[in-house]
Amino acid sequence: MKLRLFWAIGGCLAVLAAWAAASAGQGGAPTEVLLKVKPAVVIIVTEVSGDVRLTCPNRSPQRVRPSSSQSHGTGYVVSPDGYILTNGHVVQPYFEKDDREVRETIVEQAIAEACLESGLSDDRKKAAAQQLYSRVAPTAAVDLKKTLAVVLPNREKYVGEVKAYSPALSERPGKRVSARSGEVTESGKDVAVVKIDARNLPTIPLGDSDRVQVGQAIRIVGFPGVVLYHDLLDKRSAVEASVTSGTVSSLKRDARGAPVIQTDAAASWGNSGGPAINDQGEVVGMLTFISLTSDETQAIQGFNFLVPVNIAKEFAVAAGVPLDKKSPFSTVWYEAVERYTRGDWAGAQSRLDAASRLFPNFPDVQRLQADVQIRLLQSSPWPSPLMLSGIAVAALAVAGGTWLMVRRRGRHAAAGLSTPAIATATIAPEEPAMLPPPTVAVPPPLRVPAADMARALAQRADLVVVDVRTPSSYASSIVQARGALRASPEEIVQVCAALAHSQGIVLYCDSPSEETSARAAQLLMERGYTRVAVLAGGFRTWEAAALPLDRTPHGKGQPLPTPQAALPIPEPESVPTLKTQISVDLPVGVKGTGPYFNARATMLRMTGLFLATPEPLEVGQKLRLTIFLKGEPLELMGSVTSVRPDAEGDQPRGVEVAFDRLRDEAAIMLEGFILAHLGGGSSA
Repeated sequence: MKLRLFWAIGGCLAVLAAWAAASAGQGGAPTEVLLKVKPAVVIIVTEVSGDVRLTCPNRSPQRVRPSSSQSHGTGYVVSPDGYILTNGHVVQPYFEKDDREVRETIVEQAIAEACLESGLSDDRKKAAAQQLYSRVAPTAAVDLKKTLAVVLPNREKYVGEVKAYSPALSERPGKRVSARSGEVTESGKDVAVVKIDARNLPTIPLGDSDRVQVGQAIRIVGFPGVVLYHDLLDKRSAVEASVTSGTVSSLKRDARGAPVIQTDAAASWGNSGGPAINDQGEVVGMLTFISLTSDETQAIQGFNFLVPVNIAKEFAVAAGVPLDKKSPFSTVWYEAVERYTRGDWAGAQSRLDAASRLFPNFPDVQRLQADVQIRLLQSSPWPSPLMLSGIAVAALAVAGGTWLMVRRRGRHAAAGLSTPAIATATIAPEEPAMLPPPTVAVPPPLRVPAADMARALAQRADLVVVDVRTPSSYASSIVQARGALRASPEEIVQVCAALAHSQGIVLYCDSPSEETSARAAQLLMERGYTRVAVLAGGFRTWEAAALPLDRTPHGKGQPLPTPQAALPIPEPESVPTLKTQISVDLPVGVKGTGPYFNARATMLRMTGLFLATPEPLEVGQKLRLTIFLKGEPLELMGSVTSVRPDAEGDQPRGVEVAFDRLRDEAAIMLEGFILAHLGGGSSA
């Protein structure tokens, strides 16, 4: 009975340990599904403008350019080579060939601007323009211009081309572009296919709308105008898609008998064409129309409708969209999100870096990269105490049960044997042999750029900073990082002895390649300290990033040096003043107008580099560069300024590239690398 009870308790505790292990893997990360799909949701913008040549009564002919008409909607990428699905009515202002209404509106605006006196109210101006329209419009000439643009979440803007089109539900027949048969009439499905010239784009998988059930959870992702143009929001965050949640309210049919999905997820103007996502991260519908008040001025929330994705899928396949093509970015990004969600920070970091190289500057990628850096600095490689205690108790329970079983079997065996009395003697226990401490293999310490260090200091006040500069270097300086401890590499273990092994510790020095900091970090990690990092670029990058300083003990009474920005700005163009050029051999990923390719940087400075590559590039061509500085990817934009078509002596074939204006973080990384390189004596 006791044995059964012990095993029962052990089993319960083992279950508790398993629950603890599962709980330890859970974090406060954003919803995994939404993180995966957001990079593939884009803004689609149409703009219609016109130059009007007209003659007002009793005046000379004149040219007028009224304000352009701009509208936007949402789309989502379904193929990595630039195919996007959206609503037909989103691209209608750009695509429709019947321009009569648009031309009439532009001429009326031109009349109001050119022929009427200023100071009239809007109502009076509109009425007067309508009265003059019949006299002025017949001789007016309108030069109409239409544009279609697609804005990605990394703020890159592309010219869009409509590959297939079906208008919104209406009484008139729709039109579809077909390479084989030209224009074909069909009833409106409110679906369009847009193509942009881009590669390796994020994509969203398409689900099966026939399996959608009433009550199923659903999320609409898009760019509602009420958010996009909100006066109190930073315009730079406009590329961040909004998400509204709800359920499938009903499965209905529209006026022409085609299926539509009703949802109570909130939506507004601008959400049109946005994907509706299920719990598996698949598109099951696309927002097509909302419900309005009788005067059509206000949206009635809770009664919105979706085009089933199977209709959009059939339309896309008929238009030749390769829906089965895999996205290299999404493959890496999905794995990065999964590792991030379960707390595998190191695994997530490598995948995030790869995703950033494939398509740089996505806000969600950058946000996760920064968060992973902080978490790697703050987290311990050991499991949580709850998990450890659960596993330990379960192990003790199993061991105890095994001991009881062995003991019972031993008693049963002893009962069947007669054992003679044996004289016993007390034997002194043997002293255990002293073994040398095991050699602990530790990984290299984490390298933290100054920009990430600034974020870590802002978020965690308990980080400990240690100055491990050489004695001579420390003695010649009158400043140190604010609140920093002082230690030589030989003293580092003693100085940190009072700190917990899980304490976050950042070391800095000023030796080439941070050798002193790395050596001190290695000593700490061999003693069991689990959260040790090295400041990339050393103390110079701390100063360049304008992080807080204190006087050293021997610098008391002397004025602190004026903090210098990472990039002094002597001119309006913000040209960096660090003009030193260094010889390097760095791998560089390059994205121009064609596919992504690899090259090498042989010369580097704050304003540009020389790129050794056999690829044909032209002067003025824009390039997106991923420069790998000691394994740290640095994303920059630049332009080709000169071409060396052939190798000259020991100089390889390639191009000179001038960087665009550097972001602060990029400037800190680049300047820190160059200064560290100069400290190593390898300047050119």
